[in-house]
Amino acid sequence: MDSVWIDGVPSPAACLTGEAEADVAVVGAGITGAVTALRLAEAGLKVAVLEARSAGEGNTGRSTGNLYATVSTGLATLRDKWDDEEARLATAARAAAIDWIEETANRLGIDCGLRRVPLHQCVLNAGSTAHEQLRREHEAAEALGLPAEWGDAVPGWPLSPAAVHTLSRQAHFNPYRFVAGLMAALRERGVALYEHSRVVDIDASEGLVITREGRVRARHIVLATHTPAGFNALQAEMEVYREYGVAAPLEGEGPSDASVWVKDGKHSVRTHEQGGRRYIVMVGEKHKTGEGDEHADYFGRLRDFGRRHFRLGEFTHAWSAQQYTSGDGLPYIGRSAHDNVLIATGMGADGLTWGTVAGAVIERLVKGDEDALTRLLTPRRFTPVKSAKSFVAENTTVTKHMVGDRVEALRSDEGLADVPLGGGRVLRLDGETCAVHRTRDGRYVALSPVCPHMGCHVKWNQSEQSWDCPCHGSRFDTEGQVIEGPALTGLERRQVNR
Repeated sequence: MDSVWIDGVPSPAACLTGEAEADVAVVGAGITGAVTALRLAEAGLKVAVLEARSAGEGNTGRSTGNLYATVSTGLATLRDKWDDEEARLATAARAAAIDWIEETANRLGIDCGLRRVPLHQCVLNAGSTAHEQLRREHEAAEALGLPAEWGDAVPGWPLSPAAVHTLSRQAHFNPYRFVAGLMAALRERGVALYEHSRVVDIDASEGLVITREGRVRARHIVLATHTPAGFNALQAEMEVYREYGVAAPLEGEGPSDASVWVKDGKHSVRTHEQGGRRYIVMVGEKHKTGEGDEHADYFGRLRDFGRRHFRLGEFTHAWSAQQYTSGDGLPYIGRSAHDNVLIATGMGADGLTWGTVAGAVIERLVKGDEDALTRLLTPRRFTPVKSAKSFVAENTTVTKHMVGDRVEALRSDEGLADVPLGGGRVLRLDGETCAVHRTRDGRYVALSPVCPHMGCHVKWNQSEQSWDCPCHGSRFDTEGQVIEGPALTGLERRQVNR
């Protein structure tokens, strides 16, 4: 199964070979990279886009497809860290990004199913701590000027909430189709598009973006890669999470079009129409990357939640995505330590809207403009008090896994026979620590467990059949190849002596 959004194959782009030049090289063709590239191309700049896989198939195509002016971590939490003027600037930028997506989809004729819908945040249990948190969230939205209503029902939905906080005129869409439409527009504007062109090195001093088979020289480099490729000091301030999604067709008419967040269950639910059928899309079961229960059936839990509340057919889709959450509640968008390298990261679960904001911010900076928003979101900001909790949490995680996982591996008495079919274990074999996966047909694949990014040991993810690093979120497939960074290279192969 795959994401419900990835339902078609756009025209493929060529792999980068040889040398190319551009005013701006954009690394990453999710919504951040595609929006940035379009804005820069329409501003008259020569742009090249490099994507490790296919455009839109990363976290953009595995997201919720929700667009909203609020933030998933809560406006009340945002106001605890930033003053109301700054928080209002952030939400206004997000609302403007939704308008831009809608206007651009209409202007370019992109059929991405965008609909303006209410966003309902609700609690089902009046006695839960989430109830008071929801009240604070409603008060924060009112203080920041968002169109908020308070009630005790989600109209047209088979839920019995204790309280509901509603924001009108939010939106949802198919993000993969939107990016596919942007890529088609980029082709028409002469932008150089390169897919299956994973970046293996960046030389900021020379303005070079290097892949295995070619390189691009550019005056500006934009890292629209969810997290900066390679080592970046900001990675020490971000917590990294996995979240899961499932979709199933509705039986009968089903609920009215809306997005619903069940706060005391930590589930996001929305309607979706595709191929003449209406679906329920559910996202949740979030855990820190590399620290989930390797035996848990996260997809099964979501399916059980859906069956309890809706009349559904057979589940047709299942997927997951990664989130990088900043320490101070706002993303890092702008110039990195190198003036010619711009980054967009730390967007948490709000990447579709923040990624669109990033395109506007980066366009301004490349053109030499600055304003209050570019200053607010700059990666160069210094917010030690606001970021302290995340900084301590992430670096405690790194220390724990850098040392503790090695000790655990030394103590383990498991062997190859303990690796189940379709499973994975970190084992000591002939005096060497290995990450061992056993395929469904009984073949063993042994890899170094050491993530090449920072040297932490990877952990097995049973739900996704991958090796995940708990330090900064690098992920690898069962053959050791990079699924997503910040690691630039894969896990080394090991020999298995049975």
